[in-house]
Amino acid sequence: MDHQMFASSISSLEADIFSGGQLPSPPWPDLDLDDDDIQGLSPPAANATSSGGYGSGGSGSHRKLSHNAYERDRRKQLNELYSSLRSLLPDADHTKKLSIPTTVSRVLKYIPELQKQVDNLEKKKKELTNASCKTGVLNTTESRTPVVSATCLNDMEIMVQVSLPSNVVATTLPLSKCIKVLENEGLHLISSSTYSTFENRTFYSLHLQVHHLYFPRRIPPFLDAYLILS
Repeated sequence: MDHQMFASSISSLEADIFSGGQLPSPPWPDLDLDDDDIQGLSPPAANATSSGGYGSGGSGSHRKLSHNAYERDRRKQLNELYSSLRSLLPDADHTKKLSIPTTVSRVLKYIPELQKQVDNLEKKKKELTNASCKTGVLNTTESRTPVVSATCLNDMEIMVQVSLPSNVVATTLPLSKCIKVLENEGLHLISSSTYSTFENRTFYSLHLQVHHLYFPRRIPPFLDAYLILS
């Protein structure tokens, strides 16, 4: 009997709710609020929704603005990237504005050309390196030969400079022997100096005097090819 009365009261309550006789249950089921509390909370919620600042309408508008800003930044970044990509193409392609598909097509065609140029440069570099090594071997042999130059200072004086490897100085052509050869050719030594460099070479600098009738008609044979008139 009690169960029937409880079921009957529940049915009456449901009928009143669906017929608009009572307000719906509050959004906080755990709180025990009466009708006055619910009516006091209802107007601010309605105002917030109608104002658009915190309701669903305001939230949707904010999301739309954020989406538009994001898309604008994304398109800007893409345009900058395509512009940078376009600048890598040959100068002939800079005279006209290229569309994005054309730019991508040109780049895909240009990459193999660049790779071919790199391969050719690598090949040329290897050839030059090999040639340089061979030249270095030849220069090692040629560097053993003394290099002589003569500069005419005036009608009576010349400056002779000799360059030779330092290991040849003590054995083949010491300074004393060089002076003796020049004096035998009729030249008179005024002063001399010698110095060595970090490249293992020694330099002789000889200041010589000649007779007026002797110079420049008779130049020592080994100096004739190196004479530089001032």
